[in-house]
Amino acid sequence: MLTLGAEIPAELIASACGLAVDDVEIRNHAPIIASCGTPFILAELKDRARLAAAAARSDVFMREISRLPVTSIFIYAHVAEDGLDIRARMFAPHHGIPEDPATGSANVALIGLLASLLGESDLRISRTIAQGVEMGRPSLLQAEAEKNNGTVTATYIGGRCVAVMSGTLELK
Repeated sequence: MLTLGAEIPAELIASACGLAVDDVEIRNHAPIIASCGTPFILAELKDRARLAAAAARSDVFMREISRLPVTSIFIYAHVAEDGLDIRARMFAPHHGIPEDPATGSANVALIGLLASLLGESDLRISRTIAQGVEMGRPSLLQAEAEKNNGTVTATYIGGRCVAVMSGTLELK
């Protein structure tokens, strides 16, 4: 179930992600806390170039973001390239995660938010999302949401990511 919380100033997103305030797209929605179990700040950027230019500022995350009831900032941009609908990045340096290559819980909150913003009261949407590209660990996620009677009732996530390790654990 999608839960939407407080709006967050675009100035804070820009500061935390090393961007200009004008890089944050607010025509579709203000940066907002959204959750399908784990709360994230979701913020749309104006384009892929601005997304690629983002860099988490640990000092701002430690001083400002850590005081909010969220796990991280999840930024995204709509694209129309190679079968992709969205490119995304997730930063949480205040939790020891400079950047995450595939954040299912943030992407499922994003698809829920996108469904909630559409005017139809009943719909099912699907988006293909690339994450982790800028950090060299590309992931491809497929997100879906259902909305019934104006309420997002279900969200789904699946996909592929680049394995970075494997191993065997032997219990004795």
